[in-house]
Amino acid sequence: MRRKSRKFISFAAAAFFALIGIACPAFAASDVTRADLRATAHALGFLDSLPQDGAIDIGVVYAPQSADSKAEAGQIAGLLNSEPGPNKSAFHARIVAVDNLAQSGDHLDAVYIAPGLSGEAATIADALRRRHIVSISNDPACLDNNCCVLMVRDDHGVQIVLNTALADAVGANFSTVFTMMVKRR
Repeated sequence: MRRKSRKFISFAAAAFFALIGIACPAFAASDVTRADLRATAHALGFLDSLPQDGAIDIGVVYAPQSADSKAEAGQIAGLLNSEPGPNKSAFHARIVAVDNLAQSGDHLDAVYIAPGLSGEAATIADALRRRHIVSISNDPACLDNNCCVLMVRDDHGVQIVLNTALADAVGANFSTVFTMMVKRR
């Protein structure tokens, strides 16, 4: 019952702010939860190219012009660093500005795209394709804008959607069992 109340309040607040002309941040409606990140870790365990043990370097992408986006990315990185990775690996998460994603020479096994970056979708998708990096988000807009390979949410059950075209473009190979079990787009 509380979750329905929170969704109604979020919807009502967004409608109110839209009505009076104040921009409501898009990521407020899709906060990343620890459950989302646990489901993400499990889903990444089916990616053939990730290390089976050791560290998985993951960048959490944010919009540098937004202090809220950077703070959200910092929280996501902290949560990822406190979660066990898939198999016997561990996450080594750090925040990465959208602008630095394409230019950074740092090795990244994957990126987690913070919610609310749909305006940066073209920049993100281009960087992912050039650097062959798998991207994950819990934000359905990320999937709609073709900038995340996986959309993973744990909201009353795990929902995983695989963007097959982007997965092919970045060279992501998931196990056959995984691709048969998830929704594909």
